[in-house]
Amino acid sequence: MKAQLKILTGARAGYTEVFSKAYVGVGRHPQSDLRFDPERDLDVSARHAAIVCKDDRWYVRDLDSRNGTLVNGHRITRDTKLDDTDQIRFGTEGPIVEVRLVPAGTRDGVVARGTPPAAPAVTPGPRRGKMSTTERIRIEVGKQTRTLRAVIIGLFVSLLAVAAVFLFQTRKQAEERARQVAALQARTDSILQSSEQAVQALQGQVEGLAGALENSQGEVQRLRTELTAAQQAGSAQQVERLSGELDSATRALQYQQRAARVDYSTIVDRNQQAVAIIWVEFGPDEVHTATAFAVRPDGTMLTNRHVVAGEDGTRRPTRMAIRFADSRQNWRARLLAVSPDADLAVIKVDIRGGTPAVDLNSNADTLRAGDPVALIGYPLGTDLPMSGEYARTSFWAGSVSKVLDDLVQIDGYGAHGASGSPVFDGNGEVVAVLYGGQEGTGGRIVYAAPVAAALRLLAATDAPTE
Repeated sequence: MKAQLKILTGARAGYTEVFSKAYVGVGRHPQSDLRFDPERDLDVSARHAAIVCKDDRWYVRDLDSRNGTLVNGHRITRDTKLDDTDQIRFGTEGPIVEVRLVPAGTRDGVVARGTPPAAPAVTPGPRRGKMSTTERIRIEVGKQTRTLRAVIIGLFVSLLAVAAVFLFQTRKQAEERARQVAALQARTDSILQSSEQAVQALQGQVEGLAGALENSQGEVQRLRTELTAAQQAGSAQQVERLSGELDSATRALQYQQRAARVDYSTIVDRNQQAVAIIWVEFGPDEVHTATAFAVRPDGTMLTNRHVVAGEDGTRRPTRMAIRFADSRQNWRARLLAVSPDADLAVIKVDIRGGTPAVDLNSNADTLRAGDPVALIGYPLGTDLPMSGEYARTSFWAGSVSKVLDDLVQIDGYGAHGASGSPVFDGNGEVVAVLYGGQEGTGGRIVYAAPVAAALRLLAATDAPTE
């Protein structure tokens, strides 16, 4: 695959470049492969970052830049894998580039947004009649004197006008900036106060979320202090940069605060009996564990395609076993269907009297960035024996950070995820199914398949959900 880089913002917005080389230098230096405007894209360092290809996968690497490199709003500290539609920001307020992974046959090159207009043609004036040398000199001197006088007067008036406009605009911008900073600080004060109440309200429900709130509070306080110092020093550039960073940090704190207000205990108590650990055997020495959950009382369940059919979706298990939460009983399960376009699968377990089941949110297209979610699963499933022990679920909180047609990205607070875990919204309804996470984040950023894909798969297997 080749990397297609489209510049979304900044001085070169609208340009698209395709690269096949394994190392793409990014910066304002003239020798950069992806070069930004040296006069206007000032958040970008001379040699800011590199986009590299390793084992047919693309990564972005920050080259100790002044303002840092962010992927989907998160600042990176190591080589970070790039997925299709990911967005890279070079500097906290710098230009944004969208990454698309295109076929190897795509031609390398640059597509510019437009070309400058051609210069107008100059039409020569009429030829003059013959006159004496003295007359020509007199006319030329008079003309140049009048022209020079007009130029001087025009320049003087223009300078006065420019100075007046500059002073007016500078004062107006300073007043507007001061108003914006005052409003931002007032909003921050309110959010800090309510976030402190949110930490207290958690009462130990989600330790990871409480820690994230406290860390975000500290970051907001630090940025407020630096912003006040920059205002007192009269550094407009510092004020603008710190205002942007404070706005982002405050927004993250708001997301965490919203997550803290969710009644997780009720969600867990109402749904954990429908969540089970699944053992999948592909051979005598190859057994994997993951999470599955019942969506119908008749034992119809959802899990991941890669759990029951391997990474390529072509394998078939020799046997599968299910154990529900707080139970010691194992039940044999069978595979009903795997999705061709999402990491989802439908399995079935036959239990006399039926099983508890979760509720699926059929209107999950209302999911937005910042929405709080809860996840229930078995992140330590491989450490549990096949029999003789109760199956104990774990739960953790998170906030939605990105919503696409085929993906929901979640910033998680607390334990690592487990493939096949249900993702619940604040009302306790399933909106997605966890299937993986971003490398290098320690479970901090995880990915899930939207519930719409699960509903399509269930419909195709004639397994209604009501």
